[in-house]
Amino acid sequence: MRINRTNIIRIIFMVYICAVFTLTFIVRETMILRNPDSRGVILIPFREFDAFLHQPNHRFWFMQIFLNVLMLVPFGFLFPLISERFKSLPLTVFSGFVLSSSIEIMQYITGRGVTEIDDVINNTAGAFVGYLMYALVREYMKKREYV
Repeated sequence: MRINRTNIIRIIFMVYICAVFTLTFIVRETMILRNPDSRGVILIPFREFDAFLHQPNHRFWFMQIFLNVLMLVPFGFLFPLISERFKSLPLTVFSGFVLSSSIEIMQYITGRGVTEIDDVINNTAGAFVGYLMYALVREYMKKREYV
């Protein structure tokens, strides 16, 4: 395999994906191994936003939302860089949705974590934010090349 920028980005992307799966299946916020008996399903959309606004523990709910968005920001940024055919916003966001949905389904099947629709919504938003960052950096780089 010839080492070039695209191959380095692909390696970084694969390491990132491995880190996401480790985080979502093995490690909790408390850094304890996830137990296979923590299965649950919450299909109420925007429940975390409602809890953030109306429950006293605002920091906890903010972190739940923020960290789930943040988790797929690198995906949205790196995915368009791994191949020319992945450079579209809809494909990147849809792929982030598929990745997040797959994680939630696998968490349900394995019983390692709670399956939540809010996680899918927030992760997909993270892929969108990551793509916007990619687009901004791409535009900046294009302008710098012509200066």
